[in-house]
Amino acid sequence: MIFQQSTDKQIPQVRFYDHQRIADVLNNERNSKTMLTQFFALNLRDPQARKYLYREIPEHYCWNKRDMEWHRRRSTRKVIGRIYTVSPSEGDKFYLRLLLSHVTGPTSWEYLLTNNGMTFSTFKKSAEDRGFLETDHSIRDCLVEATSLRMPYALRRLFVTILIFCEPTDVRALWNEFFTHMVEDYQTANNVVESNLTNMLLKDLNELLNLHGKKIDDYDLPSLPPNTMDRGAVPSIIQEELAIDIPNEDIESIAMLNNDQMIAFNTIMNVIVQKHSGVFFVDGPGGTGKTFLYRTLMASLRSRREIVLATASSGIAATLLPGGRTAHSRFKIPIDIQPSSICGIEKQKDLANLIRVAAAIIWDEAPMTNKNCLEALDRSLQDICSNSAPFGGKSHLWNHTKILHLRQNMRSLHDQEFAEFLIRIGDGVEPTKPDDMVRLPLHIAIPWEGEHFIQVLIQHIFPDLELHGWDAPYMVQRAILTPTNDDVQKLNDMIIDQFPGEEHNLLLFDEVEGDNHNLYQQEFLNSVAQGFVKIFSRFCEDCCEDIVNTFAKMCVNIYTARILLKIAVKICV
Repeated sequence: MIFQQSTDKQIPQVRFYDHQRIADVLNNERNSKTMLTQFFALNLRDPQARKYLYREIPEHYCWNKRDMEWHRRRSTRKVIGRIYTVSPSEGDKFYLRLLLSHVTGPTSWEYLLTNNGMTFSTFKKSAEDRGFLETDHSIRDCLVEATSLRMPYALRRLFVTILIFCEPTDVRALWNEFFTHMVEDYQTANNVVESNLTNMLLKDLNELLNLHGKKIDDYDLPSLPPNTMDRGAVPSIIQEELAIDIPNEDIESIAMLNNDQMIAFNTIMNVIVQKHSGVFFVDGPGGTGKTFLYRTLMASLRSRREIVLATASSGIAATLLPGGRTAHSRFKIPIDIQPSSICGIEKQKDLANLIRVAAAIIWDEAPMTNKNCLEALDRSLQDICSNSAPFGGKSHLWNHTKILHLRQNMRSLHDQEFAEFLIRIGDGVEPTKPDDMVRLPLHIAIPWEGEHFIQVLIQHIFPDLELHGWDAPYMVQRAILTPTNDDVQKLNDMIIDQFPGEEHNLLLFDEVEGDNHNLYQQEFLNSVAQGFVKIFSRFCEDCCEDIVNTFAKMCVNIYTARILLKIAVKICV
């Protein structure tokens, strides 16, 4: 059952008979009650109700039309609460709805108008102060907090991120206010005279914008002087690739390659060293060391000052490769890919030059993407490199591909029986029951423990979590995998509940492009699971060192995260 709830602040429509006196009707206490005002009253008298949002109340309480009160629900019938849609053109009523969608336990209108001890005159101002509106005010608060981190380079990257994705209305005001914070390291390191600081900052911001296909001239910022860029200098995009750190363990890993990996390594390296072209497909079940091989190849080539473009079909896979990026990001592959599409790479731009000088391109999980993406890259590389060979000599496609097989499961090196079990499942030869169920070996299965079996699983994978929440190695060495994002969210909620410390919620500014009529309410968009994004919307301040990220510092509007999968990377969000 869907239960409609009103957000109207005024007295509702009242029916009365001709013989009734108007004064008596107006003085009738019952006629002054609405679902919303009685929601306030419910929060005053029932502490349990204060943990729910307005739209969640019908799931736990029912509305009695006779006495105009909320009462605790007794039936087990499923109910969905829904607040009437309100257009932004309706002014403060829209912002009242926004507050009710995010604030739990309000007890009065004044409660909603007050935040951090300050009472505002409108619901819009209250929503802005709480950070529910993506405005220049909230963007400024974000930058103010970022300055306290004392990381000018990170602040510059954050400023560029805001320019590209947040669309601030007064870019010049933000530039003027945060200019000195963004150039602090220039002044300290180089004793640069003030007249050159602007040009240095503009140059760095322009290089960061170029990575996203933007430039300084696209925004209300000072112009970049023509002589700022040294035409003979190495493009920043190439400098960035040459500056990628080479982990020592990757350089030393050549001696650790097994026989299959060594054959693949030598085959690929010989082609590159001899300046030939080739397309290779590394085939092997999970655990056979494909990523280990890629990292070894990259370390060997980069130690020779060669450029290797490390890409992957997914962001998670890309983080496992030093300098890795998604293929869509690196090669500007169109999202709406068509059979005749090409990549958005201009032949005379720095990205095209980077591709020309690259010794190799690694694309992890390539078969996971649409074949049109591979063919679009093939056409684009042939054009960029002026070479009709497959992939422009960086070498339809599979006919020119040499397959390199990896067979030895390195993850199960000491459990050959389990490795063979995985191969049988992958080959589809393991017996099933009846048609799609595989019986797991008892020693790898968690026994059913009734309704609390999930907690048993969590305790088995994350024993003594409350003691190890700060321990990064403990967290990154264990995980629970599940096929659906809904289950991911449920499991993360259950695990995060076990962390000590105060819980914080970071709200997302979700919107649908082109939704000029406000057809999609923000609480609906917030409810749509987007992979790991929802994990970041909730965490505990004192202890959530690692789930996928470790939070090095957390403020109200910004946090610094360290991705600890294989290579530690700090980012400002």
